[in-house]
Amino acid sequence: MTAIAQPQTPAPRRAMPSTIDDVDEVWVEGILADAGLLGGARVTRVERRVIGQEKGFLSVTARVAIDYDGAAPDAPRSLVVKIEPPAGAFRDAERRSDAFPREIRFYREMAPGLTLRLPRILFADTGDDGSALVMEDLTELESVDQLHGLRHEQVIATVRAIARLHAAYWDNDARAALDWMPEHDHFFDDGFVEHWPRFVESYELRIGRAALRLGERVCAKKAWLEERIAARPTGVAHGDLRADNLLFTPGERAAEPVILDWQLASRTLAAIDVARVMGGSEPAAERSGHQIEVCAAWHEALVAHGVRDYPLEAALDDFRLAALYCLFVPVKGFYVAGPTAGTRTARLLDAMAERFYASALEIDAGRLLD
Repeated sequence: MTAIAQPQTPAPRRAMPSTIDDVDEVWVEGILADAGLLGGARVTRVERRVIGQEKGFLSVTARVAIDYDGAAPDAPRSLVVKIEPPAGAFRDAERRSDAFPREIRFYREMAPGLTLRLPRILFADTGDDGSALVMEDLTELESVDQLHGLRHEQVIATVRAIARLHAAYWDNDARAALDWMPEHDHFFDDGFVEHWPRFVESYELRIGRAALRLGERVCAKKAWLEERIAARPTGVAHGDLRADNLLFTPGERAAEPVILDWQLASRTLAAIDVARVMGGSEPAAERSGHQIEVCAAWHEALVAHGVRDYPLEAALDDFRLAALYCLFVPVKGFYVAGPTAGTRTARLLDAMAERFYASALEIDAGRLLD
């Protein structure tokens, strides 16, 4: 299980790095000393390498290789450090959504009780001067480029895993006690109606007329959709479950992934995670004919972990409801990122727009709007 390492003795609060360059020898040594891992050794050199560029939008992440002046048998040879993005639209969005405080409390208060594969957290703090997470280095695991997409068996493994989180907080007292976690977070749906016309100008020929008609109907019934989601049984959802936030054991496509990036976790319709990972990360050719199978695998895992009075038919309706919600995602990305043509961000937005709208059409999610 994942736990945040506790200092052996109370330590004064450390200044947060504002850039990856601030993650220097002194800062890393302090973190490791507070965690009781140095054994008297000193950090002599760190080498920083930004990873996941244009993958995480609400943070900047780097792998930090570490040299010591002694053996330091308990100290890691490398770490992964996650800090706030530079000043601009992404940092504004991150701070408005309390992304770092949300993720830090997830690791502190929820992760120790979960059986999900999660990274070990060595340090986590947030304040007016910034935020930082320091975690074990898992870069030896396989990351899947979301542009390439997930294989069907990887999607199945992911929804089976995330179902354990959903079941643990399924409409119960444990879920109600998470009063620090947003309920039905509107991060993705805010601004949808206002920015839909500009999105259409850019994407109408790529997503097609049927998708445009569906988007127009969601615009007209956005308030109804939000109310309907709020009325359904809810759990805790990851909120940003996609290929870029998953790590797989090399050569084991059907193995449970490590799930990263809990900055948008919220108490809401759990099926959003299922529609998010399948609709956004599984290419059309791979998911064709398998969408109901994904929902059924998720439902089977929910039941196996204690969810009752939730028939498959209800799960399928929630799956369609979640597919409609996911239509907000590419529009949000379009107006926040404002990508230039040719960047990975632009190509990722193209892929998400095409996949989410096609996925919703394939399962006839629009029939819920009738």
